[in-house]
Amino acid sequence: MTEKKQMDSSGSGTLSGGEMDTSSVLEGAEPWEPVETKLVLGSLIAAAIALVVGLMLVPSSILH
Repeated sequence: MTEKKQMDSSGSGTLSGGEMDTSSVLEGAEPWEPVETKLVLGSLIAAAIALVVGLMLVPSSILH
C-alpha cells in the first residue's frame, strides 16, 4: 500500500525558483563569533601541518 502511495505522489510535484525564499534560510541563525573563526582557522592549520608531516614520513618509511 505504501508503494502505491509513493508512486502516486512522485509525479505531482513542481519545482520553480519563484517559490524559494533565501532569507528564511538564515532566519534565527546564531551570529558567527570571532572565537569560532579562530577555531576553524586553527583546525585547518593543524590539518595542513599533519598532512605535510604525514607526506614526509610515509614515503621515507616505505623506502627503508
